[in-house]
Amino acid sequence: DMVETLDKPVEYVRRVLEKLERCKRVHGDAQVRVGVRGRAECPNYLIEYVRQDAKTREPVTHQDAAYSGSTHRELAPHHIAEARNWSPEEMNITAVSALIGRLRSPRAPSRCADED
Repeated sequence: DMVETLDKPVEYVRRVLEKLERCKRVHGDAQVRVGVRGRAECPNYLIEYVRQDAKTREPVTHQDAAYSGSTHRELAPHHIAEARNWSPEEMNITAVSALIGRLRSPRAPSRCADED
């Protein structure tokens, strides 16, 4: 679990959640992928959203923006294009909201063991 390696888990996840909420307001959807090539204690992250293709009706993932894990400032677009920078696993806004709840009250019983 990557959360255990974070410097300030609650603050980091809260800032990621802010970016997810902004993306969801604009695009109606939001998910995050973490960087796998940087510092484990404050990894960069990529915010994305999924939209249904008008013709094919297939879900298509669009990148919104990438952010520095230490400053939470937007990174230059070339960071986004480098697919190997990002985890193949994404986490949706609901899962991130649940995660911050668990971080803030770690002794609260989990409603279900695997919330992927």
